[in-house]
Amino acid sequence: MTLTDRMEAAGASMAGRAQKVILRANLAMIAMIVIHDTDHVRQASNWCYTIGLQLWLVNIAVYVPSLIALALLWRGRGAGVATMVNGLLVAAAFSEVHLWRPSIPVWGIWNDNFFILGADRISWTILALTVLVGALVTAAGAYALGLQWAARRSDAGLPHAS
Repeated sequence: MTLTDRMEAAGASMAGRAQKVILRANLAMIAMIVIHDTDHVRQASNWCYTIGLQLWLVNIAVYVPSLIALALLWRGRGAGVATMVNGLLVAAAFSEVHLWRPSIPVWGIWNDNFFILGADRISWTILALTVLVGALVTAAGAYALGLQWAARRSDAGLPHAS
């Protein structure tokens, strides 16, 4: 096997690993949001609050960045950046809504922050994990971009920066 062949194989391996990282990161983000939403259903039940159809429909927007990143992964371009943006948006938006107040008050009872609502330890833990997963998804997107950059350099026969 020539040096060129080995570099091309390494590039393909890195590109494949980048795709797996992006896929797993976005699926983890979707799973974490599902857990977060499940906790809101639990909260609503405990507070005798009915989550209306409008709130369910608005909540779909939270899943859109992950779905866009996955669509871009399938398309073959832009998924790493979309994954980074997804993680940042989730971490920042969930922090804003639950620790301060939402910029757009469309979240029903959750227009008040967790301090005012008296959220329990379960909800605080799930919120912290959601923000952490958002940060990790951002890091995963950056890592995947690095892998993709290295793969392109390998495919082009260029040396890696040391």
